[in-house]
Amino acid sequence: MATNSLYQVHFRSALTSRESVYSFCADHSSINSSTRQHLLHAFHDREKVGSTQIAEHVVMPHIESSQLDKSQIIVIRPAEPIQWEAGIEKIQLVIVLLLKQNESATIKRELICFTRTLADEDHLNELLEVQEAATFTNKIIPNREESQ
Repeated sequence: MATNSLYQVHFRSALTSRESVYSFCADHSSINSSTRQHLLHAFHDREKVGSTQIAEHVVMPHIESSQLDKSQIIVIRPAEPIQWEAGIEKIQLVIVLLLKQNESATIKRELICFTRTLADEDHLNELLEVQEAATFTNKIIPNREESQ
């Protein structure tokens, strides 16, 4: 796993289902069982609003919550494709955005910059095709010198 203050990158993750992804993210984002349950419900409530699939083989579940201590971008490249839900199959990239309510403008700007990169189909294809963990991580976490 690679990480910085905002990003967590998990390459060839052993997670095998939507529920395991949500549990993993809730576990890594909460310090108590009440918050964990709140986050799990928030993920499911978000799905009721609309699909989280942003491209073929890519989903981006995202929530905003006052119960989060910090915002995070959790990027998971599973070792094997995930059957996400009916009609959403063979997911090879999961990008989870967790936004703390009343987040600072600086963090919001970084989240916006990151999500804009996902609009580039070539960039998404690179993320789906890369075979090296270090290369994958470097494509996710921006170089601080470049982003300033």
